[in-house]
Order: sequence, then C-alpha cells, then structure tokens
Amino acid sequence: MMKTRIKKCVAAALVTAGMCAAYAQSAVRDLANIADAYTDRSREKREQEAAPDHVKEIFGLAKKSAEEDFNVNFGGFFTGMSRYDAQDLAAYYKLKEGEYSVDAVPGKAISRLWFSLKGVRRITKGGSTLDELAQAVANRVGDLKHYRLKDLYELKTIDGVILTLDNDGLAIQNEGVKQQKPVATAEAAQKDKADVDAIEKAAAEEAARKERAKKEEIPRLVRDMIAIPGKNFKIGKYEVTQVQWQAVMGENPSEFKGYGNPVENVSWDDCKKFIEKLNALPEVKDSGLTFRLPTEAEWEYACRAGSTGDYCKLAEGTEITASTLGEVAWYDDNSGHKTHPVGQKKPNAFGLYDMHGNVWEWCEDLYMAGDSRRVRRGGGWSNNSWYCEAGDGGYDSPDSRNDALGFRLAASKDVNR
Repeated sequence: MMKTRIKKCVAAALVTAGMCAAYAQSAVRDLANIADAYTDRSREKREQEAAPDHVKEIFGLAKKSAEEDFNVNFGGFFTGMSRYDAQDLAAYYKLKEGEYSVDAVPGKAISRLWFSLKGVRRITKGGSTLDELAQAVANRVGDLKHYRLKDLYELKTIDGVILTLDNDGLAIQNEGVKQQKPVATAEAAQKDKADVDAIEKAAAEEAARKERAKKEEIPRLVRDMIAIPGKNFKIGKYEVTQVQWQAVMGENPSEFKGYGNPVENVSWDDCKKFIEKLNALPEVKDSGLTFRLPTEAEWEYACRAGSTGDYCKLAEGTEITASTLGEVAWYDDNSGHKTHPVGQKKPNAFGLYDMHGNVWEWCEDLYMAGDSRRVRRGGGWSNNSWYCEAGDGGYDSPDSRNDALGFRLAASKDVNR
C-alpha cells in the first residue's frame, strides 16, 4: 500500500515538473531516479538476471567498466568492450541489421557504438519521441545536456567518452580506447586472439612471399630479356608484372590485382623510380644489364617483329590482322574489362608477349620537342583494335596513372650476356 502511494506521488511530481526539465534541474532528476527505482531498473535487473550466462558476464563487465573507468554503460554496451561481446549483446536485444554498428579492428577495443532510434527504443523499451528516449537513456547513464537549437542531447565523461543522441540515433565514442585491448568475456577474448593470430600469420606469410619474390623475380626479369635480332638492345619478354613491381617497390598500386598480371596505375615517373631501384640491386649489376624504358622506335620495331602491316608477325610468318588480333592481344573485344596474366596469348616472331593490348606501355620519348608529355604504345584492355596497332600511339603527362597503363623494360648494355 505504502509503495503504491509513493509511486503515485512520484508520478504526480513528474507530471507537475515536466519531463523535459529533468535534464537541467537536479531536483526533478532525483525524482526521476526514485521513479526509476520502481520501474526501469527493477525491470532491467530482472531481465539481466534471466539472461543467458554469457550475456550475464557481459553485463558484469559493463557494470565494472562504468564503475572503474567512468565509462558509459548503455544497456550493457560500452566503448572498450570486444566487438564479439557487442554482437552477442545486440543479438540478446534482438537488434536487427541497420539498428546498430560498432567500430573496432580485430584484437582492439570498440571505439564507437551507434544505435538507430529504433535500436535505442528496443533496448530501453522507451517512448516514441526523442525527448522520451533521451529520458530513458539518461535513466541509465546520467544527466544529458540538452542543446535545444540543435535538438541534441549529449553526455561527456571525464575519461573522454562522448554520448550524443539526436534524430540520427545514439552514438557513444571514445577514440582513446582505439588501440587498447578490449575488456572482454573469456569467449570473446578467445575469438579476438584468433583474429589477431590469423592477421599475424597472414602478415608473416606475405612477408615471406615478398622475400621469395625478391629472390625469384629479379633474376627472372634478367632471364626474360629478349635480344632483338640485328639491333643493339634487349626488350622484356613480358610486361612488368605486379609481383615484380612489388619485389622492387614493396607495394602494388594496381587496380586489377593479380601477381601475374601486368602492373598498372603507374606513371612514367613511377617507372623511372622503379628502374633506378632495380638497377641498384646487386643481382642486376652482376647481370651486366642496365634497365631502362624502350624508345618509341625500339618498341615499334620489337612489336612488329618483321611485319609491314598494322600488327605483329608470328613465328610461322603469319601477320596478325584486326580480325585475328585476339590471338595475341587482350583488348575490348575479349578482355572482360580487365587485365590478364602476361604470356597467355601467342608471342610474336621475336618471342614477345602482349605487345598489343593488356596495358599501354610507357616509352622513353617525349611526345614532341618542348612538350613534357611522354609516349605510350600498344593499346590496352579497354581499347578497340585500332588503338592496338603497331604504328599507333598515345601520350600522357609523366605523372599520369590509370588502370590500363603499364610498361615493359629494355636494356642496352652488354646485351649479349
């Protein structure tokens, strides 16, 4: 009987004072807390006690975090927790896709939580308006400051947590925990460790692969240089591949990833840096070769391989035409709108692959005297047959990059070695 009277008195006091004033007036705030003792928190406590053991453990972590770190505990969610615990808690509250999100990387604590208004309502069983939801959230985390002009509610804690609630939803963030290990249940900690172990293993395998590539691909570049009959230069049997670029430069800028695919998205300036680093390697110095870009005349002579037509000549003497271009080239008719591993088509009579199509190839030459633009030849995967002709070409500024622009190496010193 006494409890019923108290609840009626409190309800009357709340109505008289007005819910919106609860955020600014401590007296009303105290009344809200008293009412909360009979309503939300008793319900929340009963629900938490009835939760599965793993979820109970998450609630325990949230309570401890709020007590020790001044962190925000919104229905069990807090920055610093594991993303796996957050996912389990979201499932417990039956949050649907689009009703919440977390920002965290494997093995690291959550730095930001976001909930849609529908998600907030599902967790708090709060009202329909923003003000009512703000009261429901405040009952759990403490006073929220109300910025009426922005229709925004905010709470800042002394450890850097910022909670904001507006019509876009509820966000809890703390950049300071981004690099920390999460406060996690045993189950989540095990999953986080598995994630980190997998990442570390992948990184180690990638480092080993790069080391192997450096040992294998540089000698291959030397071996794959073809001496052009009757000329004092060699030219690459293939376009420079992504694995070869990565072996020298330590990264892969290409759009169409594939270690055996030609490297692209490289400028003329980028190619010159690659060549400078390549020539400085001991295994290249020992080869007697000095790599460079081919001149436009060298490129065309090597491409034609004795042909007097629009395209190259094959080893058996057949000259490629527009109708048979697909035998030697990846271009718009057959490329599928992407590059392909080098060496899959027929070589020309000099044993060179992909001189037509796949990617455009940078040459050393200026487009014209007094012009900084550089020549490119051969056409690419996105071009029609006309652009792939041996006698056709284009030009770009030396800093231009795109996903159909690569290169092939030439060498002119000690070419008989």
